[in-house]
Amino acid sequence: MEVARKTGAEICSLDAFQVYRGLDIGTAKPSAQARKEIPHHLLDLVEPEEGFTAADYLKAAGEVLAGLKHRSRRAVWVGGTGLYHKVLTEGLARAPGTDGKVAAELEARSTEELAEEIRRVDPEWSEKADLQNRRRLVRALAVWRQTGRKMSSWQREETQPGPLSGAKAFALVPDLDALVAVIRARVAGMIQDGWLEEVKKLQERQGWRGCPGGRAIGYREIEMVVAGRLNREEAGDKIVAATRAYAKRQLTWLKRVPNLEIIEAISGQLPPATGVEKLAKALGGGSFSG
Repeated sequence: MEVARKTGAEICSLDAFQVYRGLDIGTAKPSAQARKEIPHHLLDLVEPEEGFTAADYLKAAGEVLAGLKHRSRRAVWVGGTGLYHKVLTEGLARAPGTDGKVAAELEARSTEELAEEIRRVDPEWSEKADLQNRRRLVRALAVWRQTGRKMSSWQREETQPGPLSGAKAFALVPDLDALVAVIRARVAGMIQDGWLEEVKKLQERQGWRGCPGGRAIGYREIEMVVAGRLNREEAGDKIVAATRAYAKRQLTWLKRVPNLEIIEAISGQLPPATGVEKLAKALGGGSFSG
């Protein structure tokens, strides 16, 4: 927000779950006041029950980019979904869409079983992938089953550069121990701000159970609180642990991001010497992702 204020930029989301309407508190979606002050894009695109792929995101992002260019506006792209950053910068393989029947068969299997199979059939892809990400596992295995061709082959031979190819990227990386404290305070704040009430409202929707939006970290744990199967403290501990594990996977992914500059953060905040001013200066040359 401060970078956008200093540069007159708009903000574009790189978050896979902020695209879902109604998932506001649990995805830390920017407030209505923040969105009124600074234009935000790629939020609230679909209902929680709807599927939303990387290809869908790339298409929506392309429309946003066209609008920004038409209005001669700068933008900062912000978020932690590595796949979305990758399709914007490195492009998306032209593999066919996932067949629903194949996906259903794969979804019936455990994450460990999916990871074991993809390691066997496509070790090259497996070496670079997050093997805890079920959506990506299902996608890679579906492509293999439908085409007889490995996802790594599609990505290597059938990918065009993304629309933000070559964009400068910045990662704000705090000490992991300090980050856990920030995560814990954030989760407690979400619960206090009405996360349980948000989940109760979502549960009233037909098709909520098992829907894509419900896979966001923390929503299943909060449902267990609503059902009386966990207390708030127990749920908070589980959500903190899951978020910390995801943060560690993000740090691993960052090591493979091209054109990336690490900015060390302290207790979740930017150090003054390399903070907002540095990012704002970089944005002066055009769009960048963070």
